[in-house]
Amino acid sequence: MAGIGFRLQTLVSKGSYLETATAYVYAAIISTGPWLSGVIALVVLSGTTSAYLPQADRSFLLATIISVFAASLLVTGGPQMVVTRYLADRLYLNEREGFAPTCTGVLFLMIPFSLLIVPFLLFAPFGIVYRLLTATLFLTLTMIWMVTAFLSAAREYIQIVLIFSMCYALGAVASIALGYSYELIGSLAGFVLGQVLCLALLLMSVYCEFPSTQSCSFAYLSNIPKYWDLLVIGALYPLGIWADSIIFWVSPEGRSIQHFYHLFPPYDTAKFVIYLSTIPAAAIFMIALETDFYRHYRDYYLFIQQKGTLSDLTRAKEAMIASVRTGIGLILKIQGIIALFLCLMARDLAAFVGIAPQWVPLLRIQTLAGTGQFLVFVMMLFLLYIDRRRATLLAVGTFTVCNISLTLLSLYLGRSFYGLGYLGASVIGAGLGWILLISRLKKLEYLTFMDQPLV
Repeated sequence: MAGIGFRLQTLVSKGSYLETATAYVYAAIISTGPWLSGVIALVVLSGTTSAYLPQADRSFLLATIISVFAASLLVTGGPQMVVTRYLADRLYLNEREGFAPTCTGVLFLMIPFSLLIVPFLLFAPFGIVYRLLTATLFLTLTMIWMVTAFLSAAREYIQIVLIFSMCYALGAVASIALGYSYELIGSLAGFVLGQVLCLALLLMSVYCEFPSTQSCSFAYLSNIPKYWDLLVIGALYPLGIWADSIIFWVSPEGRSIQHFYHLFPPYDTAKFVIYLSTIPAAAIFMIALETDFYRHYRDYYLFIQQKGTLSDLTRAKEAMIASVRTGIGLILKIQGIIALFLCLMARDLAAFVGIAPQWVPLLRIQTLAGTGQFLVFVMMLFLLYIDRRRATLLAVGTFTVCNISLTLLSLYLGRSFYGLGYLGASVIGAGLGWILLISRLKKLEYLTFMDQPLV
């Protein structure tokens, strides 16, 4: 997203408070994308559906949306990472005309994923209309996750902001309006409508911005054998994020919904609410940290291409390290203030979102874990910037394994320890990622030239 970040930086540099605030709002919406759509929808629907849905139907609706979001992220994480690398290579070679055909090829890639929903359509113990709507939501979200990979190269960032904002609003309003008339099915249909419209507009944006005479391209599939580690990283990262939730869902603490879905409402609500608290960090990362890092990163490789001196390379490398340290420090300061505020207001916040008082400590723990998890993402991204895929795999794999093992341990130890597994995994993953990133950056010249083929 560095390209969009540079354009937003221009807006910030104009100096007015309004333009600065506008730029950060744009960054928050673009960087969080459909993920923010899901979280906001869950928060809005959990508060509004009580007016027209009984408790059982409300739980069923939220369980459906949460489960479909989780499944779509787990399924598309690996392919999305491979496609993103392919697009980055094409962008470096200035071959933008291949973007639209690749997008078409990526949509065809979703056909095998559609087979995953066939058993649900055939055997799930629900009405056919509900099953069709749920299948549509799953396929739509899988396509949206893949299409968002193309948005990083888009110039029309305001159009992207309008698409996401409009679809958030439409999905929520349609869900509430149809819910009053058609109850559960109406609410689900309204939410699906917003997501389908979002997908259609995003596709239109991609095809308009990257016109091409070629209809379809599957060239990106050649990246899979070469970048298999990216496929694994992309699969492990969402698994690491959702592992603790899944463990609690299937544990004795989990609650069965319609004898099909499983949730742990206090844990899920706390986690989704805290995700919203990381939006400022995402905006800061996009406008300040990633763009500053990318500027020095670009200089480093330009010096190599233009046969610069060793001192030029060293200066650019040191600037990259300084930008990472400064940016991470800024994120920690901002998120630290937010986390402290949320910890102090935890009781009021818990009452507002419907969490029982005994789960207030869990909410505080999740507040800290959310910051750690975002830092895991930042470390992963910067390691991939300098093409340290094995180091990234080590950091992400450690985060995932620690989340699974520590969450199981916290479940065994009792309620007082719930959430500490996720917090511990986030701290370990972020800490390891930081060590790997700084160590790789310090010897970047050596790694850059030693990785080149002899012939």
